[in-house]
Amino acid sequence: MKQQAPDKVSQLVRQLVDYTPPRGIEIGDLIERVGKEGLLITIMVLTFPFLLPVSITGTSTPFGTLIVLICISILTHKTLRLPRKLSSLRIQQRHMLMIANRAANVLEKMEQWSKPRLHGLTSSRAICNVHAVGIILNALCMMLPLPLPFSNAIPAYGIVFLSLGLLRKDGVMIGLGYLMLIAILIYLTVIYMVGAAGIRSLLEFWYL
Repeated sequence: MKQQAPDKVSQLVRQLVDYTPPRGIEIGDLIERVGKEGLLITIMVLTFPFLLPVSITGTSTPFGTLIVLICISILTHKTLRLPRKLSSLRIQQRHMLMIANRAANVLEKMEQWSKPRLHGLTSSRAICNVHAVGIILNALCMMLPLPLPFSNAIPAYGIVFLSLGLLRKDGVMIGLGYLMLIAILIYLTVIYMVGAAGIRSLLEFWYL
């Protein structure tokens, strides 16, 4: 699970714009460009549309699926093999420009605060594999087709915090990632309970 931590992830994200041709870039080409050591960066790029004011319609399910598959590849230490339908998904150049530049701005702020600390949370392959599972759980929550405020943004931040924490060996970032996971699980549970109570009340009223 350990990947080489770049000094400036934000700079590498900005460079993705230079790699994107006018016709856009397919996900398979993007992953090949960043290479095995850049899979966590790819995960963050796929996540940023859900926490920035950039709209790419119908991406939560395919992008979430891609994040899950990338994490499984990291967990199993096997070469990532994507189905053609996912590999051929194309990010338009204008979308990549917005995603990369705005994502880099957010990452620059995080990098100013982030540093290697709480080394026990990133010191072994086993514990890092646990964090990959945390990313998967956040991704599954992000994929849920719920038209609710923050239902995508909360787990998206969880993914970014966990990915950046692994890259920069920052245990505090890792903790924030799990905090976001807990937050979205509580949020979804409350929504479910309120919805169930509303349906139950409606049925009771209907049959009175």
